[in-house]
Amino acid sequence: KLYDTPGVHLHHRQAAVIHADDLPSLAPQSRLKGRCFPANDTDVGLSGNTLFWGGLVRIDVVKALPRTRLTFYGPKKLSINMVPTTEADEFYKREVGVMLTPPTGQERAEGWCGLQGVRELQIKYEELDRPASDIAISGLGWIAVEPLGVPSSDPDSSVEEEDGDSGELHLRVHVPKPVEVFVRAPLPVGKAASQWYRYQELTEVEEELRPKWHY
Repeated sequence: KLYDTPGVHLHHRQAAVIHADDLPSLAPQSRLKGRCFPANDTDVGLSGNTLFWGGLVRIDVVKALPRTRLTFYGPKKLSINMVPTTEADEFYKREVGVMLTPPTGQERAEGWCGLQGVRELQIKYEELDRPASDIAISGLGWIAVEPLGVPSSDPDSSVEEEDGDSGELHLRVHVPKPVEVFVRAPLPVGKAASQWYRYQELTEVEEELRPKWHY
């Protein structure tokens, strides 16, 4: 039998940790559209910087290629802000509840649990022309990690980056403590996905782990 359980409280989702009045900010209002950092028309690298997704997620980019890009898929009401990692702690203390929402307002910010959960992610990549993975934030959305997502005007830059890197990106993700963070294979979203997506059959190990259905 298959049971549908809408509205069940799940402690590991963002909706379980924010104030009830902030819940509408997590609800999708329209079709999801990715927001890219850095944008195509900038030369700012991500290494040494921190990105805040509202007041709910902090991503420290410890190690990345010069043209690594993160694309955020989730509620449009949550702003995305980038600051140097050395300034991130002070920025969060000052702006949570103001620029970084939810939580919304000083009163909710004072009672906020903070971003106590930390995941160290070592993301390996084998192909530079496709996303390496998605970082999924339970109850919020996901972030596509593209090793070489930002176009370059230098045709030799991708070769130099590939030869000079060990094939691994290092990110540190902060969320409220109960919220789950997990890495998965990239979802083929948007027109660009048709250029890199390839269907793959399950391996024998994956077949064994797959739930068995009995009719």
